[in-house]
Parts: sequence; structure tokens; C-alpha cells
Amino acid sequence: MIAGYDLWFWLTCLLGGLAFLASFWQFLRGRAPNDISQGSAIVLQTWLFIYFIGSIVMQILTDGPSGDWLEYYGYLLTAMVIPAGAVTWSLSEKSCWGTLILALVGPVLIVMVQRMNVIWYYYN
Repeated sequence: MIAGYDLWFWLTCLLGGLAFLASFWQFLRGRAPNDISQGSAIVLQTWLFIYFIGSIVMQILTDGPSGDWLEYYGYLLTAMVIPAGAVTWSLSEKSCWGTLILALVGPVLIVMVQRMNVIWYYYN
């Protein structure tokens, strides 16, 4: 764990940041949602599925979250809905604003995973 955060958090920061930069660049160029912007959200969705499986394995192998497990999994399941919802929204919004919605997925997930990290490690 580096500086109080685990590898799951740092990988989410990396993927979320890259997804944001790729999609926001497409937005600044005035592009409609395309393979780059939608693909970045799909990569985040796949990562969150891996995160979900990893959380279940860690719950079995360790004591689990130090906070409320229901709150933790509520955050995780909500985080898993965000990229799917953004991609669905971008399929109907064919302007550059659909690309902006896809760009916002990365930062939102970073904040949610940070909160999940706090629930897992720092509640007593």
C-alpha cells in the first residue's frame, strides 16, 4: 500500500486518468462519441468487473472491509453502473456533449474508488 492507498486504487487512477484525457481530447476537438471515447469507458467497465471479483476474493481471504461491507459493495456496484450508463447515453447523444459525458467517467470513478479504499481500510 503506497501512501495509504492500495494498488487497486492506483490502477484505477491510471486508467481513469487516461480515459479522461483520451475522451476530453476528443471533446475539445468537437468529435462525437467514437471508438476511442467509448472504448475508454468500456475499459473502465472491464476494470471494475475485475475489481469486483478481486473484492470478493479479498473478502474471503482477509477480514474484509473494516467499514460496512454493504456500503462498500453499494459504492462498487454504483461505480459499475456509471461507465455502462455513460456508454448508453453516448449512443443516443451523437454530439460532442456525449463525448464529454464519457470523459467525466474517469474522474468520477477515481473519487468513488478512493471512498471505497477508505471504507475498506480506515473504518473501525
